[in-house]
Amino acid sequence: MCENTQENESSTNEAPAMQAGASVIEEESMTLHLGTDIPSTPADGKVNTIWVPTIADINNPKLTEIQAGTDISNYVTLGGWNCSPSQDTINDQRENSTMDFGNPGRKKISGSSIEVIDNTNTEHKAQNVAMDTLNEGVDGFFVRRYGKDTAAEFAVGDVVNVYAVRIGMRVKDAIAANTVLRSKVNFTVRDPGWAEDVKVIA
Repeated sequence: MCENTQENESSTNEAPAMQAGASVIEEESMTLHLGTDIPSTPADGKVNTIWVPTIADINNPKLTEIQAGTDISNYVTLGGWNCSPSQDTINDQRENSTMDFGNPGRKKISGSSIEVIDNTNTEHKAQNVAMDTLNEGVDGFFVRRYGKDTAAEFAVGDVVNVYAVRIGMRVKDAIAANTVLRSKVNFTVRDPGWAEDVKVIA
């Protein structure tokens, strides 16, 4: 009787382990798909830039907050958005190792600016929203949305980047042949910083 009991216990203990192993194998087979064709999306016309005066929580921007902003998307020149976050590395060297290790360190954005159409003093001076809005010393938020047609309305669930900024000095671009009038607007990131790939909430 004792031997039968031990065999039964052994079978009972092994069954979950075998089932768990089978589950892992099945999961691994589902995640590896070699040679799968992945489509790409052309970037042209798939970005919005909104200037928003107030956002309570950059990690949870509200649709109503964005809708209260100013759309300057059509003023931003191609390649005119210059705001690239970077991250330092914390060195973690050990005396007894032949390798150097590291950890993710402080994040920062430096040298940020946005280049916009500048219709000051021209026959189009009434259409100069970017220059009229982005004045030196003003605090606000840039909201950037990628992947949807620029004419598509913002909606709950949209994934956006939010940057809390202070506008700096503005510099008119040099005049050159076959160009339009433009200005570079410098800005710095202020507290509470920035949040990327966050969802718009109701």
